[in-house]
Amino acid sequence: MYGAIFQNEACFIFIKDGESILNSPTEKVNIYVLESVLLKCGHYFADLIQKSGNNICEIFAVHLHSDILQELYKDEVPSFIKPNGKKHFAQKIVKHDIIIQFIESLDFYFQNPTLVNDDLVRLKIKELILLLLQTDNAENIISLFSYLFTPKQASFKDIIQTHLFSNITISELALLSGRSLSAFKRDFENYFNDTPANYIKEQKLLKASDLLGSTDFSISEICYEVGFNDTSHFTKLFKQKFNSTPSAHRGSKALK
Repeated sequence: MYGAIFQNEACFIFIKDGESILNSPTEKVNIYVLESVLLKCGHYFADLIQKSGNNICEIFAVHLHSDILQELYKDEVPSFIKPNGKKHFAQKIVKHDIIIQFIESLDFYFQNPTLVNDDLVRLKIKELILLLLQTDNAENIISLFSYLFTPKQASFKDIIQTHLFSNITISELALLSGRSLSAFKRDFENYFNDTPANYIKEQKLLKASDLLGSTDFSISEICYEVGFNDTSHFTKLFKQKFNSTPSAHRGSKALK
C-alpha cells in the first residue's frame, strides 16, 4: 500500500491499475480500477492499493489549477457552471468508455512527450471537462466545477463529523482541514471544548454502545465500525468508560 497527498488543489484522478481509498474533507471514496474521481480545490490524502500481480499502482492525475481554468475560459465562468449549495468535495465517476478512451489518448502523449506543448495541454483539459459532462454524474460534476471558480471551504464541523468514525489520525484530520497540527488542536479545543483524541474516543465509544443495543453485529464488527483497529484495545477503553465489557453491556441493554 502506498500513500499520496493532494494539498489545496483540484484535480481529476483516474485509476488505471490498482485501487484507492481517498479521503476528502467531506467524503471517503473507494475508487476501483478504470474508475475516476473529480476533486474540487481542497486537501486530500489517498491510500493506493496494489491489486495486480505486477506490484504497481498506476494513476493518471490532471491538475485543475483555478488560474489555468480562468485562462482557458478567458475570465468568463463557463455556461455549464451553475453554483449551488452542495458541500461535496469529491465526485466519483464509475467506469465509462469515453473517460477510458481519453486516458488512452494521454498515454500516447506520455510515450511521445516531444509532441506536447502548452496549446495541446489546454486543449486536453478542455476535452476532459466536456467529456466529464457526458457522464451520468454530469449534475454533480457541474456542482464541483462551480467551486473551482468560486472556491469554498468545508466547515470545521463537517470535516470532523465526516471522519469521526474512521481510523484516520489527528494529523490526517489536520491535513484535510488545511491546518497545521498545532493549529488544528487549538481550533478543535475551542470548538468542542475537548482535546481531539478524547472527544473522538468518547464519540466512538458512545456509538459502540448504541450499536451493541440496536444491532446483532459482533464485538469485532462494532470495533471496526466505529473506527478502532484492535478489539482488545477497544474492549479496554469500553470497560473504562462503561465499567463493563462490551458483551456484558449488550446483555444489560437486552434486559431493559
